[in-house]
Amino acid sequence: MSSLQIRQAEIQDLKAIEYLLLQLGYSSTQEQLQKYLEKSERTDEIYIAEEEGNIIGLISLIFFDYFPAQQKICRITALVVAEAYRGSGVGTRLIRFSKARAFEYGCSKLEVTTSMRREKTQAYYEAIGFEKTSFRYIQDVATY
Repeated sequence: MSSLQIRQAEIQDLKAIEYLLLQLGYSSTQEQLQKYLEKSERTDEIYIAEEEGNIIGLISLIFFDYFPAQQKICRITALVVAEAYRGSGVGTRLIRFSKARAFEYGCSKLEVTTSMRREKTQAYYEAIGFEKTSFRYIQDVATY
């Protein structure tokens, strides 16, 4: 993994991003992804892990103020490593990168969410120092 580079996602990465997101269970077309990446009002940051010209991972981050604790928090909203590279340290490098970005933004916490059915992923996060502290509930706004 010595040649692993982490850089911001670019339009030419759309095919790889589509493939990686599919591994997380999100089916977005390249056209949808392009529209999203080109939005000027986006507040997230999306990074690619690349090794020898191959895109092998992705992480997206948001930074926000959390009123109850009067803190700034960085949340990992997506983290995926291509199946063939899992267990090789790519995910850990991406998380270390996100911690550095969080520090640059003045965040006091780094958090990550994952599906309740992804038990291996939860075990991984706990093994590298994340603590399970809450449940996340979600509801469509369309029901308003």
